[in-house]
Amino acid sequence: MKKVSIVNIKGGVGKTVSTVNIAACLGELNKKVLIVDADAQSNATQYLNCYSPEGISTYDVLMDKDIDVNTVIKNTSVKGVSVIPANIKLILCENEIVNDTRRSRENRLKKALDALKEEYDYVIIDCPPSLGVVTTNALVASDYILVPIKIDRFALDGFGYLLDTIDQISDEFNPKLNFTGAFITMDKRTAINRKMKAELKEALKDKLFNVSIRENVKVIQSTFEQQPVITYCKNAISSKDYRALTQEVMKHVI
Repeated sequence: MKKVSIVNIKGGVGKTVSTVNIAACLGELNKKVLIVDADAQSNATQYLNCYSPEGISTYDVLMDKDIDVNTVIKNTSVKGVSVIPANIKLILCENEIVNDTRRSRENRLKKALDALKEEYDYVIIDCPPSLGVVTTNALVASDYILVPIKIDRFALDGFGYLLDTIDQISDEFNPKLNFTGAFITMDKRTAINRKMKAELKEALKDKLFNVSIRENVKVIQSTFEQQPVITYCKNAISSKDYRALTQEVMKHVI
């Protein structure tokens, strides 16, 4: 079971859309995929039409050491894709985990996912846009990290801090953790974007994936329809891009 965190401490970079669509692309390839929605905004859960404000969720996985994680998992309408849903309760986790001195803080999600290692080919964790204890749990549980980047003047703000955090978690908790690569989302293919992409390539070298996700209104429409863009509009340019990106991801996540 390959465990991947999709993380960026900046919001609005296409993190959730990428999580859901990469998972859906893997499902198309007959892989069994579990999405873990670790963001209290619950956008991945809502995108998959699985939101319940009072239901059991990632919060319970992190806070209840005796929970059977299989009771939290929900099937979705997307082929091969299940989800551990989030809801607003997850916002309480940061303080509650810190204040719970009876258990270790950092490896709660890892222990829960270890019980599923024979059931899924991939676990993809949609992380919150922060580096708090919930994100730490995601990174401790993961083998690979993917970072979506939206091209703008501040594209790499906080990136060095994220890499430092990855190194720290690798040293202290998870030596298998690997910054696998970054990919560009909402690519407008303008002159300024081409210039910025060249600068990103210079900064990230081979850690910047070749495939980028072109900006496309079908992505926005798909979120309102609560289905991945690759099923909402199979021939949209963004659908083609996500399929190509998934192939590139699979070459690195081995």
